Amino acid sequence: MIGERRLIIWSIIATGISSVVTQLITIREFLTQFHGNEITISLVLFAWLIVNALGSLIAKPFKSGSFILYSILTFLIAVWSLPQIIFIRLLRDYIFIHGVSPGFYRIFYYIIIAITPYCLLVGFVLPYSLKVMGSFSNPIRTGTLYVLDNIGDIGGGVLFSFFLVYWFKPFKALVVSSIGLILISIMMVLVKRRYYLIILFSIISVGFFYIGFSGDIELWTLEGQYGKILSYMESPYGRIVISSEYPQHTFWESGVPFYSDANIVNSEEKVHYPLCQLSNVKRVLLISGGLGETLKEVKKYHPERIDYVELDPYMTESAIQLGVLKKDSNVNIYNMDGRRFVKSTNIKYDAVIIDLPEPDTFQINRFYTDEFFQMAKRILTPEGVLSFNLEYSPNYISRVRSKKLSIIYNTARRHFKDVLIIPGMQAYFICRDGPITYDIPERLKKLSIETSYIKGFYRGNVTDERIMMINGIIKKDANINRDFEPRAVSIMFREWFFKHGSSPRVFFIILIPLTILYVFLIKREEYLLFTTGMCNMSAEMLIILTFQIIHGYVYLKVGAIITSFLGGLLPGAILGTWVK
Repeated sequence: MIGERRLIIWSIIATGISSVVTQLITIREFLTQFHGNEITISLVLFAWLIVNALGSLIAKPFKSGSFILYSILTFLIAVWSLPQIIFIRLLRDYIFIHGVSPGFYRIFYYIIIAITPYCLLVGFVLPYSLKVMGSFSNPIRTGTLYVLDNIGDIGGGVLFSFFLVYWFKPFKALVVSSIGLILISIMMVLVKRRYYLIILFSIISVGFFYIGFSGDIELWTLEGQYGKILSYMESPYGRIVISSEYPQHTFWESGVPFYSDANIVNSEEKVHYPLCQLSNVKRVLLISGGLGETLKEVKKYHPERIDYVELDPYMTESAIQLGVLKKDSNVNIYNMDGRRFVKSTNIKYDAVIIDLPEPDTFQINRFYTDEFFQMAKRILTPEGVLSFNLEYSPNYISRVRSKKLSIIYNTARRHFKDVLIIPGMQAYFICRDGPITYDIPERLKKLSIETSYIKGFYRGNVTDERIMMINGIIKKDANINRDFEPRAVSIMFREWFFKHGSSPRVFFIILIPLTILYVFLIKREEYLLFTTGMCNMSAEMLIILTFQIIHGYVYLKVGAIITSFLGGLLPGAILGTWVK
C-alpha cells in the first residue's frame, strides 16, 4: 500500500508537469495557427479552464476509485499531448478553407474541439486520485492534493520557460515533459502485476517516442499550412518557417508570411517613397523587413550606415544562410526589440523605415503610438523622415478602416508638421518636418536612381483620384493611439469581427447569464473559490497584456508569466494545509 500511495503522489506531480507544458505548447500552437493576437490567448485559457472544470465535475459522483483505471488515465494524459498537437495542425485545413482567416466563433469552436479530450482527462484525474487514495489507511487531504498539483504545475512551467522553449521543438518538448508520467504509469500497473497493460503501455510508448523524436513527421504535420518547407525552427520568439514555391522563397513568422523574395514592389515602395524625399542620406534605420531586395534598394542612396533591427536572431541567421540577407561593412544587424533600440540609441538618423504588420496585436501596436512617434522623432535629424505602411483597399475604404487610418494619422501628426499618405499597394505614411512630395518618379530621376516598379507603374497606381479619396476619409478629430489606450487595436478587433460578420456580444450574452446562474447555485465556500479564481485569472491576463505592451514578445514569456502566478499560489496552498 505504501508503494501505491507514493506512486499516486508522484503521478500527481508528474501530471502537473506534463499538463502545464502541454498547455503552453498548445497556446503557442494556436498563436501560430491564428496569427497570435491576444484574443487567441484568452480563448485558449478560457476553453482550457472550462473543459478542465467539466472533467472535475464528471469525477464528482464517483464514491471510490480504481487504482488500475487511474494508472490508465494518467498514461493517456502522458501520450495524448502529442496527438492533440498533430490534430490542431492537420485538421485546420479540413475545417477551414486554406489560406482564409477564420472568425472569432469558428476559432473558439476549433479550440474547444481540439483540447476537449485532453482537458477532460486532466480535469477528471486530479479529484479521482482522491477517490483512489480514500481506500488507503493514510489518505492525503484535499489541501495536500492541491499543493502536490501546484508543485507539478510550477515544475512544468519552469521546465518549459527556461529549458524546453530554448532547446526543443514542440514534439520533443512534449515527449521530454511526459517521460516521468509514462514511467510512473508503467510502474503502477507493474505493482498490480497487470502484465498485459505493461506490454500495451510499452508498445504505445515506443510509438510515442518515435513520433516525438522524428523530425520528418513533425515537418510533415506543418506542410499543409506552409507548403514545401526548406527550413523550420522554433525560436523563443516565434515559429520560423521558410517555404519554397519555385522560384519564390517565403519567410513565415508565427504563421504570418513575413517576407517573399519575389515581392520587388513592396521593397521599392517602402524604401524609395521616404528616402527620395531627402537630398542626402547618411544614416538609415530599418525596423524589420530588411530581407531580400530591401537593403539593395537602400544602398542606391549610398548611405554611410544602415542599421537593421530584427527581434528574432533565428530569422536573420536563416536569411544569411539562404543568401537573402547579405552582410556588408556599412550594414549593422541588431537582434532586439525595435522599440527598445529606438529608445536606447543616441544615433541620429536621416530616415527611420518601419516595415511591420498591421497593429492588430499589442506587440505591433507599440510602433504606432504617440509614445513611439515621440521616441522616433528624438533620433531623427531635423530634416529626417519617418515612414510606415498600413493595409488598405485602393478602390474602397470601409468606415472601420477609415477610422484606423485617421487614428494613426492624427497620432503621427502630433509630432510631425507634415504627414503624407501615398496610396500605393499599401497606404504609405511619410512623416517629416520638411517638404514632402507625391511626385516620386521625378525625385528619383533627379537623384539618378533606377527602379523597376515605380518607374513604370507609379503614375498608374498613385492617381489623383486615389490621393483625393484617401485624404478625404481622414478625420482630423479621431482619437490618439497610445500605449495604454490602444485605439488602433480596438479598431482592428472591430474590423476583424466585421469582416467575418460576427460580434462578441452573443458570446457575452450567453456567458454572463450562465455565470450568474452558477453563482446562485453554488455553496458559500465554492463562491469564495470561484471569485478568487476569477480575480486571479483576470490579473494573469492583465499582466500578459501589459507585458505585451511594454516588452512586445509575450510568445517567449507567456510560460514564465503563468509559472510566476502558479509559484505565487504555492505558499498560500501550503499555509492552507496548516489551518485546521
